[in-house]
Amino acid sequence: MEFTTHEQTILSTLKDILTETDMVFTADLIWKDPKTLRGALASLIKKDVLYVSVDYPSNINGTDYYPVVWWDEKVLEQVA
Repeated sequence: MEFTTHEQTILSTLKDILTETDMVFTADLIWKDPKTLRGALASLIKKDVLYVSVDYPSNINGTDYYPVVWWDEKVLEQVA
């Protein structure tokens, strides 16, 4: 499966986060450039590379943060 540069940025960020914790939120993946990376995040969800739970968001200072509850391990192994 081929990924855009922005999708690769998200996957690389996810891989870095997973070296320290398994608790990942969508905001953690797009904080570098939210306007641009939100579309890439939506694309990864549509491609079934990530799954975000929208049932129980965390509300912090009036903003909802959604947990990333599943990711494709095989795809992450291919990320440089």
